[in-house]
Amino acid sequence: MTRTPPPRLLVVADSDSYLKWAVSRVIEARRIWDVELVVVRNAVTPSAAQRHAAVDGRLPDPEVIRYSELVARLRSHRPDVLLLACRGPLIQLLLEETFLGEPPCDVALAGIPGIWMPPTALGLELRSAADLMIVHSARERRDVDAVLPLGNLRATGLASLIEADPLAGEERRRVVFAPQALVPRTVEQRRALLAGLITAARRHPDHDVVIKLRGEEGEAQTHAEFASFPQLAEEVSRTEWPRNLTFGHGPLREHLVGCAGFVTVSSTAALEAVAAGVPTLCLDDFGVSADVINAVFDGSGLFGTLEDLAELRFHTPDPGWMRDNYFHGHEADDWIDTTARLLSQARQGGRPAYRAPRRGVRGNLSRARRRFEALGAEDTAARRVLGIVARTGARAVRRALKRSRRAGSPDAITLSPSS
Repeated sequence: MTRTPPPRLLVVADSDSYLKWAVSRVIEARRIWDVELVVVRNAVTPSAAQRHAAVDGRLPDPEVIRYSELVARLRSHRPDVLLLACRGPLIQLLLEETFLGEPPCDVALAGIPGIWMPPTALGLELRSAADLMIVHSARERRDVDAVLPLGNLRATGLASLIEADPLAGEERRRVVFAPQALVPRTVEQRRALLAGLITAARRHPDHDVVIKLRGEEGEAQTHAEFASFPQLAEEVSRTEWPRNLTFGHGPLREHLVGCAGFVTVSSTAALEAVAAGVPTLCLDDFGVSADVINAVFDGSGLFGTLEDLAELRFHTPDPGWMRDNYFHGHEADDWIDTTARLLSQARQGGRPAYRAPRRGVRGNLSRARRRFEALGAEDTAARRVLGIVARTGARAVRRALKRSRRAGSPDAITLSPSS
């Protein structure tokens, strides 16, 4: 009897953080599916070092291909399931523009590689041509399910973002700080945070204080960083810089060994520290809100201040908060089962019709801007010029909107939800 081959899953990643997340999904899915992982060249293509760190020995380093090669591969060798571990603009470009709303697969999946609370309308809009959104907590699932269906997006699947895996104990003589590209949002706040790290290092010369960077200066990241901590460090004289305050690279897990405490503003890395059994501090000096990307930690028991950092006061999370936020246990993960159900429905003709891409001047400009955000220098010269023009126009509209709001003008300018 001829054996039916397993479903074929193609996983496409575009940045360092999405690649790290994609590797976890590949490891979970390869038990039952035929899985292939590639990185597509784009505006934030991870360097060889970033790719190696993201894979972290769990898989062979993935093949890196051009966008045109990805499109050709999808047309010539159609996968059953397509998992787009990519930023929203690239997903929208591929599914809505290149394939005109008809993805070259039976089921298209998307996801966000970190804390996504509250889920954003823009993040969902850019992924609304996919069939299923992978989420990572019961709380995220409730919020996303509340707005579905959206476009073709009609289901959620639960996956574990992090695994509880306490590290064996060395003497804990290290404090690790994970900076972020987007928060704190002002240079002054970022300087204050660096000053807090300097204070902690001075008060505790018997501890190493490590600023764990995502990559080397100049390497592309999922979110462009301003006022990076290496740049801010150049403002500090050598005599003021503690010898035990250093910068680190590589997988976070290597830095958590022998770690007395982990500190961040809102990084997903806090979950990795909690999973490793490392006491954690989420700084609330800069506010607690969706804008600071730390509202998810409300009720966790992890919040504290720069003064807590100076005294090395770290915390352990509330068990109830953990169950509702990312530590639900692998037995609750169902993204593979839910995808299999959607795949079965699609093969029986149960897949809904896709919406057509937006047209008209506004739609064309929006699509050109999103394409530039997705591909950047990897696109053709003509497309890059069009994207720059569209992006410049969008910024001008935003500035006009801000001026209108400050002036209290009744003739307010409105932007589309996907702007």
